[in-house]
Amino acid sequence: MTALPPPSGPSSPQPSAHDHAPRTSADPGADAVPDSQPGAAPVYDWTALALPASPQAASRFRRHAVGAVHRWGLHRESGETIEACVSELVTNAIVHGVGRDVLMMMYYTGDSVLTEVFGHAHDEPEIPATARSDDAESGRGLLIVDTLAKDWGSEHTGLGLLRVWASIAVFGG
Repeated sequence: MTALPPPSGPSSPQPSAHDHAPRTSADPGADAVPDSQPGAAPVYDWTALALPASPQAASRFRRHAVGAVHRWGLHRESGETIEACVSELVTNAIVHGVGRDVLMMMYYTGDSVLTEVFGHAHDEPEIPATARSDDAESGRGLLIVDTLAKDWGSEHTGLGLLRVWASIAVFGG
């Protein structure tokens, strides 16, 4: 598996007993703790999953996300929104990516969940103009994310990886 860089997510993570203890990004393949960013929301919990890019991986990423939602005690509607966004982001990484592996990281900040998906890709994602058409048969994934998330975006990490993220407003169960 390719070692992935630390995400550029929220600061001061507090890993839960349910996930890996934090390791430094110098550890090959380690789950890296996010870099500190001034003004970033505190992270109460986080989770990560890396899998080979395959059609079967999408359901494992969704199950992992749903498990985190339950552990964090989020409302069912928040969970459904997170699951839909994870499904679309991960599916895009698997279908449009050029690499073998996909990494998903999720950070719970109390009022939102930041979901990041890393994969190897040449082009940044965009919502196709045809996605809004009633006749569209594909290309609606990012339109769904755009509708459900507070904000979303993408960036190349400089190491051949594309980071696509969505920030999703949540409320407790």
